[in-house]
Amino acid sequence: MLEGSHPARPARPVAEARLVALGDGEALAKGWLLTLIAGAPLARAGTLPAGDMVREAPALCDAAVAAIGSDDALARLLPGGNLVPLAARAGEMTGADGPAGVVASLAALRASLWHAVAEELREPEPELVAALASRLARVCDAIAAAVFADASAAEVPVTAAPAPVVHAPEAVAVAEEPAPQPHLAAVPPAPTAVPADVFPTAAAVVHEESWATVVVGRLSRLLAERASCAILAVDIDDADRLLAADVRGEASATLERAESAIRDALRPSDTAVHEREGRVWIVAAETTIETARVLAQRIVKAVADAGELHGAPLRASVGIATSPTDGDDAASLIAHADEGVFAARAAGVSLA
Repeated sequence: MLEGSHPARPARPVAEARLVALGDGEALAKGWLLTLIAGAPLARAGTLPAGDMVREAPALCDAAVAAIGSDDALARLLPGGNLVPLAARAGEMTGADGPAGVVASLAALRASLWHAVAEELREPEPELVAALASRLARVCDAIAAAVFADASAAEVPVTAAPAPVVHAPEAVAVAEEPAPQPHLAAVPPAPTAVPADVFPTAAAVVHEESWATVVVGRLSRLLAERASCAILAVDIDDADRLLAADVRGEASATLERAESAIRDALRPSDTAVHEREGRVWIVAAETTIETARVLAQRIVKAVADAGELHGAPLRASVGIATSPTDGDDAASLIAHADEGVFAARAAGVSLA
C-alpha cells in the first residue's frame, strides 16, 4: 500500500530461521573487520584497531545474532540490559572518529551480519527474508542507541561539526513559486532543469567527505531544527552483479544515467549523496511519509526510464525512514531506511 495508512508492525523475533551456524562470533567479527577495511580509505586501512575488535567484537556479534531470534536476548542490549556497555563500545572498538564514523561502523556491522544471515538461507520464503531484515535492523538500532546514549552521557555532542551540506545555488531561486504548504499530499513536480552541482555525485562530495559524514550532518541539522524530514536509501537492483560482468562499460554508463535521472527527479530542497555505484541516499526536508512515498515512486520511475541492460529496464528498491516516526537520531533513521531496502526487495516490490 502506498497511502501509508497501515502502522508498522513490530520487528518480531525470528527463531524459525535456525541460524545455528552463526554462533561463531569470531567469524562474524572477522567479517565485520573485513567490511570496515574494504570501506576505509587505503591510508587508514592499517590503523583500524584490530586488537580491540578481536577482544570485544565476537561477543557483540554473538549477542546480535541471539537477539535476532529472542526477545530476551534483545532485552540484554536495551536500556538496563547487561550487554549495553558492550554495545556502547561498538564505535570505539572500531576506531570510529565522530558520529559519521560511528554510523559507518554500524552500517558495516549491519551489512556483514546480513551477509552472514543471507548465506545461511536456502530458498527462503519472502516473508522470512523480510522478517529477518526487519529484526536485524531492530537489533542494530538497539546497538546504535547504546552507542549514542553513551556518547551523550559523556557529553560528546553527536551533532558536533556539521558536515558540509550541499545547498541549491541562488540561481535556482524558487521565489516565483507559491510558498510550500504543510503536510502536502503530493511532492511538487520535479524541476525541469537543475544544475548538476545542486545534487553532486561522488566526484563532488565523497572526495571531500564520506557519504556518512554528509548524510549524518544534513540529518542532524534537520533534527536539531525539529523539522519533519525523511531519508531514502535508493538501491539499484543487482548493481554489483552488473558491474562485475561489465566488460564494455555499458553497465557503468547505464548506472551513471540512472543516478543522473534520480537527481533530476528531486526537489531543490533535497540532498542526494552517492555512496557507491548503484546506491544513493536522499535527505528530504519538510517531508512526511506520504510525500516521501510519492518521491520514491518518482525515483523508481526515473531509474526504469534511464535505460536498459540486456533488454530489461533497471529496477530500484527504496527504503524510507521519517522523523520522528522511525527515529529521532541520524543513526536510527539510516538503519530504518537501509532495512526498508531489504524488505522491499524481499517482498518483490519497489518500496515497502
